[in-house]
Amino acid sequence: MANWLILGVLAAGSIATMTAATIVNVALPAVIGALGLGQDEAQWLSTAFLASSTGAMLFNTWAMARWGMRAGFAFAMATFTAGSLAGFVAQDLSLLIAGRVMQGAGAGLIQPMAMLVIHSRFPERARGLALGFYSLCVIVSPAFGPVLGGALIDAYDWRVIMVATTPLAVLAGAAGWRMLPRRDEGAPPLALDWLGLVLVMVSLALALQGLAHGAREGWDDAGVQARLTAAAASAITFLAWEARHPAPVLELRLFRQPGFCAGGLAILLTGAAVYGSTWLAPLFLQQVQHYSPAGAGEILLPAGLAMAVCFPLAGRLTDRVPLGFLLAGGGATFAWGMSLLAEAEMQTEGAAIAFALVLARAGIGLMMPAAHACAMRQAAGRLGAAAPAATFLSQTGGALGVAVLSALLAQRTAFHGDALLPLVNVSAFHVGVGIEEVSRAVWSTALMLAFRDCFMVTGLAGLALLPVAMLSGERTNFTDRLKRALTLFR
Repeated sequence: MANWLILGVLAAGSIATMTAATIVNVALPAVIGALGLGQDEAQWLSTAFLASSTGAMLFNTWAMARWGMRAGFAFAMATFTAGSLAGFVAQDLSLLIAGRVMQGAGAGLIQPMAMLVIHSRFPERARGLALGFYSLCVIVSPAFGPVLGGALIDAYDWRVIMVATTPLAVLAGAAGWRMLPRRDEGAPPLALDWLGLVLVMVSLALALQGLAHGAREGWDDAGVQARLTAAAASAITFLAWEARHPAPVLELRLFRQPGFCAGGLAILLTGAAVYGSTWLAPLFLQQVQHYSPAGAGEILLPAGLAMAVCFPLAGRLTDRVPLGFLLAGGGATFAWGMSLLAEAEMQTEGAAIAFALVLARAGIGLMMPAAHACAMRQAAGRLGAAAPAATFLSQTGGALGVAVLSALLAQRTAFHGDALLPLVNVSAFHVGVGIEEVSRAVWSTALMLAFRDCFMVTGLAGLALLPVAMLSGERTNFTDRLKRALTLFR
């Protein structure tokens, strides 16, 4: 029972932090209006959280050895709470982003703790159940973030969402201080690869900045090109350094195995699909279809429920069905849902949007457990290095996916707006309406078409899993696997 209580405390902290990862998505239109931001600036509220979370995950192993689980968890919850309060009182974008960075750092620091508890304190026969319970909390929480956020924004204000999960974080921190184990004083000191950590964070930050500024200032801008070049140089230096370091923050030797490479690529694509679609959908519902935040949350709710059902089912199927089948099936289902959204218009019924989102979330629920299982099975005996690597790839894919989609949305809106611009004067002359009214209609149409382009590109991440599935590295008897899968329905 004590082990389950410890896991429950960690799960409560993860629910508080991971809900905060996506709860802000439904508030972006309100934040844009309140602070006078552009779309490329507002996306930092998502990407700053994900980038900071990525760095904190790589920092976790050293923090656990230096501080212990109790102090490390308390520090994470305190950092998350401080970031939430900073976002709540922020009057400009700088402080708001700083708050999101602090929230992401707290989230990233605690996520690997549960994996350590599950594999070190639970007996082998109970690990699957414990892992399923914790994974469900971590994966489903972001899916329901926009639902909670929409209700809170309609009832109060966008600032409330910044502290929506703070009470749970405070309670989890207090419970963790009483229940989580202290630092093992006999444990040997662990060196931290500071240079590797700095290089990967600099590379990711510069890449995100380059994508954001490129959408606003143009890709031929000298500053944009300098940022992207420096990001690539930092990434190459990071890889060269990690290959020689005795205690790297990212174990590159794992990627010598083709199966782990395939699983890692699937995790990267899945992260981009998950966070990219979660960022796009609330914006489309509010900016194109003009739903209220709460109305958008209601449309998103069935998709969260679909993911909650499919995720544990897929977890069981990973032991019974070839992982390539789950990756391909999940990717195709996700791409199907995105293709339906790529045909949506301003007047498309909410039920049709909800159905497309259900398909997309069901696909994610199938492919995410399979992608992680594919990577972990290739890392037997090296789970301590493989788990942070898998999480790093997922968060990096999410951050880059949101940044790329934000840049694409701005670029395609401008493209479609320029293509429709000749209609402004013609329509105003022939129909007899004001130029301003026609211009608003043209801009709304351009924005709708840009969202459709982004949904189509996001769906390509699912289709890209089809060739990856063939590289999953499994060579198993299909008949045996089919028989074992059928036992689920007996």
